[in-house]
Amino acid sequence: MDSIQLQALHYESLLKAANGSEAKASYAYEKALECSIIGESLVLHAQTYAQLLGVEAAAISDAYYKIRPLFEAMDTSVSILGWDSPLWPKQVDSFAFRPRFLYVQGNVQLLKQNSVSVIGTRTPSLEGKQLALSCAQALGKAGYVVASGLALGIDGVAHKAALAAGYPTIAVIGTPINAYYPPEHCALQQEIAKVGAVVSRFSPATVTQKWHFLLRNRLMSALSDASVVVEDRDGGGAVRQAAFALEQKKYLFIYQGSVDNHSVLWPRQFANQSRVFVIKKSQDLPRLLNQAKKTREGVGKPKEKNLQLDLF
Repeated sequence: MDSIQLQALHYESLLKAANGSEAKASYAYEKALECSIIGESLVLHAQTYAQLLGVEAAAISDAYYKIRPLFEAMDTSVSILGWDSPLWPKQVDSFAFRPRFLYVQGNVQLLKQNSVSVIGTRTPSLEGKQLALSCAQALGKAGYVVASGLALGIDGVAHKAALAAGYPTIAVIGTPINAYYPPEHCALQQEIAKVGAVVSRFSPATVTQKWHFLLRNRLMSALSDASVVVEDRDGGGAVRQAAFALEQKKYLFIYQGSVDNHSVLWPRQFANQSRVFVIKKSQDLPRLLNQAKKTREGVGKPKEKNLQLDLF
């Protein structure tokens, strides 16, 4: 087991002993770094860690011995990135809920490239599927990496469209890298791991919870220059990511068709906010995004009018 694997193993053991509290685990981990004991066996310093976490020393040892086999069984093609890793994506550093480690299978370099999230409902309309397809193609052609969450529906269409056109894609998942969810996308995840990148903030020891997918969306937004919500219901995961994107001062794109759809409220709630673009054609997205990045249009100030501009 190399140094970064050992560090991740220690952190995950602390996390388990702390009953999933990332704040407590991070505090104990940082103290161990300060004391230069993080590279030594965790059980040798179980009492020290126990005092930092406020638990019994046995809880540290038990967690370590349960988790270690899962790390030892991890696929050798998986790269673990920590904050000090040369390939760590710095764009996530200034945002809330920054993970301590990332687990990446595939081309790690893609995390450093400009990417855009293409996301939406698991039950899209035919028009939604067509928009996701054209969006992924337009972004890939413009040199952006297409990111999505590997879910059924819009996410799967975006990934497959990028792959079919020979463009790179990143799947940011809400499960450990050694799990496949949904099961229907097992083959797709494996393909992305070969020609793109699969990214998770969750170690192989993680027991997946429903709220992990919101952490997945936060991470996906942080990794991306912008998020495109193709279609979604009120309160859906893609809509939650839209809010994360604006919170992180990223850009958000929504389609005019969503704004005109009065069966949902979210598009009109976002449409007039700063850094939000309403578009009709996917082909306009890369140009508008490039323009916004150059001029910093809308960052930190409210717009006086909806950014539909006069393109249509």
